[in-house]
Amino acid sequence: MVSPERWQTAQQYERGYWEALARQISAGAASQLDWYRWRAQQLVKRLRALDQDHLTTGQARVVEVGSGPVGLVAFFPAAEAIAVDPLERFYTASAVLPRLRNPAVAYRDGVGEHLPCESSRYDLAIMENCIDHVLDMQAVLAELGRVLKPGAALYFTVNCRTPWGFMMHRVLSYLRLDAGHPHTFTRRRARTFLESGPFRLLSLETDSYLEAVWSDLRTPGLRARLKALLGVSEFVVSAVAVRLEGGQPPGPGLG
Repeated sequence: MVSPERWQTAQQYERGYWEALARQISAGAASQLDWYRWRAQQLVKRLRALDQDHLTTGQARVVEVGSGPVGLVAFFPAAEAIAVDPLERFYTASAVLPRLRNPAVAYRDGVGEHLPCESSRYDLAIMENCIDHVLDMQAVLAELGRVLKPGAALYFTVNCRTPWGFMMHRVLSYLRLDAGHPHTFTRRRARTFLESGPFRLLSLETDSYLEAVWSDLRTPGLRARLKALLGVSEFVVSAVAVRLEGGQPPGPGLG
C-alpha cells in the first residue's frame, strides 16, 4: 500500500497523459484509441484457447477495473458491460474522449479498492495494466474476488521489469521521476500477487524483455532510450485466472 499523497500524484500524472492524448486525437495527430479493440479481440482468442468459450458468446456479465476513458470492455461481447475508473468524471468532462465510447457500456466513477458493483455478479473481470497505479493492491484483489462469481474468470495484465529493473524503478518512483506508477512488478511478483487472492491461475504469459529493450532503443525520444540504458524497460505479463469456490486458499495453479 502506498500513501494517499503518492496515489494522488499518480492520478495527476494519468490525468495529464489523457489530456495530452485527447488534444492529439482532436488535432488528428493520434489514433482514436484503436488498441482497445485489438486487445479485446486478443482476449477473446485467448479465452477460447483456454476452453473459456462461454465467456465470449455475448452472454457474460463483464466488469473492467481501471478502464481508462473507453476500455477493452467496450469491444468485448457481453450481455452487461461495466467500466470503473477513478478518473471517470474527468473523462466525461472531456470534449473528445466520451465520443469514442460504446453507449452499451455503463461507465462508473470508482476505485478498485471499493468497486461500485454487486457481489458475486460478474462472469469476467478485466484489469489491463492498472494494478501498478492503485493505492492498495491487496484491497483491489479482494474486491475482484468479491464481485466475481465462483468459477468466473479474471484477465489481468501488468507491465513488469527484471529484478534489476525493479530496484531501479523503485528509486525512480520514489523520486517521482516516474510519477504515474507507485508500484513495481517483476514476473514473479505478479504471479505471487495473483496467487495470494482467491484465484487459480489458468495461464501466465510473458512478453520478451529483449524486444522491449530494442523497442525503447529504437524510439526517437530520449526518455525511452534512457529506460533501456538503465535497465527499466517494461515487458507485459498477462494472466487468466479462475475465481475459486467460497474463497478458499488457492491451489498450486500452474506447474
